[in-house]
Amino acid sequence: MSDQSDQSNQSGAIHAFSVYEEHRLVQAARELEPAIRDCADEIEASGTIPVHLIEALTDRGLFRLNIPARSYGEQAHPLVVFHVMEALAHADASLAWVVMISTEVSLLASYLPNSILSQMIGGEEPGGPRCRIVGSSRVMTTAQPDTGGYRLSGRLNFVSGVEHATHIVATFVDFEDRVRFALLPQRAGRVIETWDAMGLRGTGSHDWELDDAFVQHAHTWAALDAANAAGPQWRVPDRSLVAWIANAGHAVGTAQGALDDLAVWAGESTTGDTAALREREPFRLEYARAQAGVSAARALVQEAWTRAWPLVERDETEPESLGRCRLANVHAVHACVDAVERLFKAGGTKAARRSWTLERRWRDLQTARQHGAALEWNFDAGVRPLLDMQPRRVR
Repeated sequence: MSDQSDQSNQSGAIHAFSVYEEHRLVQAARELEPAIRDCADEIEASGTIPVHLIEALTDRGLFRLNIPARSYGEQAHPLVVFHVMEALAHADASLAWVVMISTEVSLLASYLPNSILSQMIGGEEPGGPRCRIVGSSRVMTTAQPDTGGYRLSGRLNFVSGVEHATHIVATFVDFEDRVRFALLPQRAGRVIETWDAMGLRGTGSHDWELDDAFVQHAHTWAALDAANAAGPQWRVPDRSLVAWIANAGHAVGTAQGALDDLAVWAGESTTGDTAALREREPFRLEYARAQAGVSAARALVQEAWTRAWPLVERDETEPESLGRCRLANVHAVHACVDAVERLFKAGGTKAARRSWTLERRWRDLQTARQHGAALEWNFDAGVRPLLDMQPRRVR
């Protein structure tokens, strides 16, 4: 291949990446970064997101990234979702997590018929729906029959963002022993404050309890139903693949935030220190490895999804290309955890200071790694098509 061809291909790849990095929704997220940073300590201490930030995120459409265009949502490209989460997490991991969970659960709620979803979330209101959909795919509720629907009782846990949600997705087993999902207004249940964790302390991931709450059958769907939404997001065989690119963005943004903050602090010296951190070669080496790891993880996500998504859009899905996307997603989370672990160790006693964000970022990523998106089975599921093996069962 000629040098000219190499340069052309490189230029094309850079252009493809920039389309998503500079998208208006990503720009909207970046514009909020200073305001989010100003509230980061408050978010950590109070365990919740300030209402004015929730409203700002809602105003900019950042809670409707995976709501179908036909329901007046953004139906954003997966890489736009990735970069939105990256920008928000760069400012604060807890706030970004709340938006991330809402984005992922919205993708699931869009299995409802468009007319029903639009009506429930106010899709035709001026400015688009102001919904904030959160929930859980764990089977935590029981169902009893009722005319035209079900009576649900139970208690969902780890419902991130439940305090500010407008709608909740709950999961139950119907009378034919099938797993079903239901979309209910948040007011149908009650929030029970239970969230007290090592990291992501500001997510307000409390419990939500239902007590004989009625849900219409039309507001439910079976786990194995085909999606009603029109769009490539809902044609991918395993919906978790599209959902969990958001986890990758969250991890990359959190880790890069740690790197950028530490670059400032590394130039500071304190009483009793012989040199600032940046003057110490062992620290520089660990910082370099951490930055390389995060940058490589980011680039892998961009490359894998840039190659795969046009095939999905043309209904020419290739298991190998989707496998690479899954590997990129899960690798990003683990690489970013490892990077911040390096930084934390290299920072010595200074790293434990709560006046630095490093220890918070470390705790946040340790907690984020417990999500299903980072479980080991994702590596196996991603590599199987590369080894010409049958895919794992969809989870």
